[in-house]
Amino acid sequence: MRYGNILIGILMLLPQFSIAAPSDILIPSVIPKKQDLSAVEYFNSGRQSGCGLRVTGETQDDIWLNILITVFLKESDVTFGAVKIVARKIVMENGKPLLRNGRVTYLDVSKIKRAWIKPDSREWPIVYENGGSSHGDSYMATVGFSSTMDLLVSISQEGFKVGVNRGGDKLEEIYQFNQRISQEEAGKLSLCMNNLRDEIEESRSRKIF
Repeated sequence: MRYGNILIGILMLLPQFSIAAPSDILIPSVIPKKQDLSAVEYFNSGRQSGCGLRVTGETQDDIWLNILITVFLKESDVTFGAVKIVARKIVMENGKPLLRNGRVTYLDVSKIKRAWIKPDSREWPIVYENGGSSHGDSYMATVGFSSTMDLLVSISQEGFKVGVNRGGDKLEEIYQFNQRISQEEAGKLSLCMNNLRDEIEESRSRKIF
């Protein structure tokens, strides 16, 4: 598996890496403010079982976005990827988010029917049409391990768009993320991916012998 080593290279590429997006998506995109990219990791019985990247942001229209892209290893030596996209409308009061029991509140919005992600260097979006909705404002799809790894590497190095389709007569909502992952978070993601690679190789070795 080559991806752990590729992610190490991200640390060197971050300051100067930039690719212009092709003009194949004609609907204007919104650039969220307060963008944040952070590494996430999962453990099972003290062993690395998953890694991923969480991307968050808010728009001028008070839409809160949370994109979570992860890869996992199950105990049964099964590997898979998952993509979860949340687009929630924040309830505002006097120009600030309304809190209930110390937590931000959200309006009920239409369910997401389809979603896609497009790294700037890709010609076409990666469409997720067979996902499910765990909440009215979220969309989750289980996808292939290898393709999810490729996506993680891509969005760690370049900007990307996220598209949300709520169905009906509404236009597709498109959000452009243009902030790069920090050196610190890239290092965490790289370490996690290397640990996960080792766990996968050890798991396969145990299965063979």
